[in-house]
Amino acid sequence: MTMSEQPVHTATNRDPYGWHAATLRVLANALLVLVAFEVVSFLFAAAGLVAGASGPKTPAELVPALAVFLLVRWVFVLPGLLPVLGVIDYIARRVPHARALNAIIAFTPMIAWELTKSPGGFPSDQGAILGVTAVVFALLARLPVRRMDGRGTPPPEPTG
Repeated sequence: MTMSEQPVHTATNRDPYGWHAATLRVLANALLVLVAFEVVSFLFAAAGLVAGASGPKTPAELVPALAVFLLVRWVFVLPGLLPVLGVIDYIARRVPHARALNAIIAFTPMIAWELTKSPGGFPSDQGAILGVTAVVFALLARLPVRRMDGRGTPPPEPTG
């Protein structure tokens, strides 16, 4: 076989249902969730400072607290988040309303937080942050396209 006869894999020959595409979607969704949570958290913190809530007095007090906050979030939350996002990706290929299911799963942490927190106002600040993050994730999440045959039903799963 000469050099010109060898098969060439092109970038357009990607299986949107393969493990490679699913891994990229899960990692993109993990990045989306964490970045959305950080942005929403900072917006709520900035709104609290503008409203007159007390906060750190100097940047020297803020930087170490922020560094620890981000380190804990990315190091400890990410490993628990990846399997959940993998399951969402797997299920999204098999259900008719994947975006609605994704929204229900995204709101689960907020609901759990509000049900298990000590008595206080509803919604709490943390619950509101989780809720806004859930909305952002539900709208922007990368979900696989559901496989359909010509009759509008999903084809049987491949065996092997």
